[in-house]
Amino acid sequence: MIVDSHTHVVSRDESRYPLTPFGLDQGVGAERKQAAWFRDVPVSGEDLLARMDEAAVGAALLVQGVGAYSYDNAYTVDAVGVAPRRFASVVCVDPLAPGAAATLRTLVEEHGARGVRLFTVTKPESTWLDEDAGFAVWDEARRLRIPVVVTALSRQIAKLARALRRFDDVAVALDHCGFPDLRGGPPYERASALAELAAFPNLHLKVTTHVLRLAEKDPAGPAALVEHLAAHFGAARLAWGSDYSQTHDRGYADMVQLARHAAAGLGEGDRARFLGGTALELWPELADTVQASK
Repeated sequence: MIVDSHTHVVSRDESRYPLTPFGLDQGVGAERKQAAWFRDVPVSGEDLLARMDEAAVGAALLVQGVGAYSYDNAYTVDAVGVAPRRFASVVCVDPLAPGAAATLRTLVEEHGARGVRLFTVTKPESTWLDEDAGFAVWDEARRLRIPVVVTALSRQIAKLARALRRFDDVAVALDHCGFPDLRGGPPYERASALAELAAFPNLHLKVTTHVLRLAEKDPAGPAALVEHLAAHFGAARLAWGSDYSQTHDRGYADMVQLARHAAAGLGEGDRARFLGGTALELWPELADTVQASK
């Protein structure tokens, strides 16, 4: 089964789920340029499910779209109800906000969230990723036994490494492989800091369309990148994700086809892990879809 580990949904009902754009007034660099994605292509939970059916994708993780809703997770958790056997949610909390850990517990215990996203991109100078100020959320994720999904830039990898060392019993997924610099192609020397994270067995990489698009710019192509990452991390620590609908330069089915192409150099078992097995290990509740289809 193909599992999409990284999607973003936006409600059609703005009165019930008002947009609170983070990137428009607080983002930097790429965030400002990308800030209108949720208005250009507002894909709801129902819309996403239809596209998944067309592309033979069995399940998906709904990741809080910070650009669209900031830290208001209402639609992300509610959209799971569209297909509760096929969707699970990852919410985002501000680790510096008063009561952040309690907020996370409420989202998990009362609203069914199955992961927490720590979003550092809009404030890359932040130090909370690897200092006591942000550790309360990590501690709560450990108690709740949910994965931590980190969205960080490549220059923040050293901070992430310190957190991984401290929370070595927490499953962690790095969005977009940490936005690596893939210029020059294999062996991707500019992304050596990413390869060094392979030393932390609790770290998994979300290999998203965003990353595969970068790899397309090199003659070696996306398959070479996936083989490189599998050689360092093992395919059991790689999970494909579309980044749809924030990434929307091609149709959803085309993103799935790109993922298949990128995994072409892997063996059958490793290909299955990349396309869905790793995500099911991190979010086993999505395995209900597998059982239901038998």
